[in-house]
Amino acid sequence: MASGHDEARASGKHATFHTGFIWAALTVALGAGLPIGAHLTFVLGFGFPLGRGFASFVQTHGHVQLIGWAGLCIMGISLHFVPRLAGVPIARPPWLGRILWLMAAGLVLRSVGHTVLPYLTATSALQPVAWLVAVSGGLEWLGILMYVGLLLSTLRGAGDIRQHSALRAVRPYFGMMVSGWLLYACINLGLLLHMALAQATVVHQAWQHFAIESFLGLVLLPVAFASSVRMLPLYLRLTVADWPVRGTAYAYLVAILVHVVPGAPSLLRLAPQIAADLSHLGMLLKGGVILWFVWQLDVLTRRRDPAAVPCTRHPGPERRPTRPGLPDDSEFGRFDRLVSMAYVWLVLAAVCEAVSGIAALAGGTFFISGSAIRHMYLLGFITQLIAAWPCACCRASCSSAA
Repeated sequence: MASGHDEARASGKHATFHTGFIWAALTVALGAGLPIGAHLTFVLGFGFPLGRGFASFVQTHGHVQLIGWAGLCIMGISLHFVPRLAGVPIARPPWLGRILWLMAAGLVLRSVGHTVLPYLTATSALQPVAWLVAVSGGLEWLGILMYVGLLLSTLRGAGDIRQHSALRAVRPYFGMMVSGWLLYACINLGLLLHMALAQATVVHQAWQHFAIESFLGLVLLPVAFASSVRMLPLYLRLTVADWPVRGTAYAYLVAILVHVVPGAPSLLRLAPQIAADLSHLGMLLKGGVILWFVWQLDVLTRRRDPAAVPCTRHPGPERRPTRPGLPDDSEFGRFDRLVSMAYVWLVLAAVCEAVSGIAALAGGTFFISGSAIRHMYLLGFITQLIAAWPCACCRASCSSAA
């Protein structure tokens, strides 16, 4: 019997982009993540009493925006982008819908159940609702396992990785992404099960913070870096990467491990000062590696003139001239501005993180909080890259069809 990948490869066709991931991400973000965030901001800004649901609102908002908005978008984009980078069709196209339904169901249960849980403490409904929230973690855990399995089975069909130079250069970034997804799924499920067994209304805050930092550092940033290295030279006429892309990935991984691992609550309890100093050193290293990455990518500075010449889909006098330094005449939208602004926010976040690490190591504090820096990464960098991606894909599709 032929495997799912053999059948997909025999068809010779790539699966079309599953827009359901984007629609689900928008629904969750606009229906739960942003309203909860706006409510929290309103309460804090106007000095209202926090109320007994405040802590659960904070945790729900963080999870929904991280997994529901950024995570679902990354899932959909990576399941479209990685098979094309590897040169093979996706192994099991029917799994796309199953993954989406598992993730969406888990996010809906989490959004509703966790927000009402604090108001059920004096009722008999507390225990069943707490277990429904734990079920949401199980659904997401299963969806993430299927997603990782689908990616890995697709990549196995690409054969010898050494024959795919484009994929080989960014392979460490995707390795971090897979590890980060699995780590977050397991921690999230474990925290929700512990909450249900203890009949509590919030998960362990320190472990929640550790999971969020791990997901941001191991999933969102690496996949953005990998897609930028492979896509931006084509879409923005940047110089093709001739710098150590893999070496930069390993340096970034070391920085992330030094920053995140000491923040695990068990290590913090063993040696609080040493763990804190290591974590701050990791912040400094992480900021430095990111700044090096942006400098080498040349997306903001445009120091080097690319060897490629501007290409036109329809040569002739009726064709409008391409924009200076870009291979299009803005018929696909000015997505380059979104990309540039995203990288401005990335530079700002990296500088703030590096300065924050230096200040902490010197015994002081930085005036920008860690939460603000995370929002620079998530809202400033990741969200604007996500917004630019459909325009870039339209350009790629039209160029390949020409």
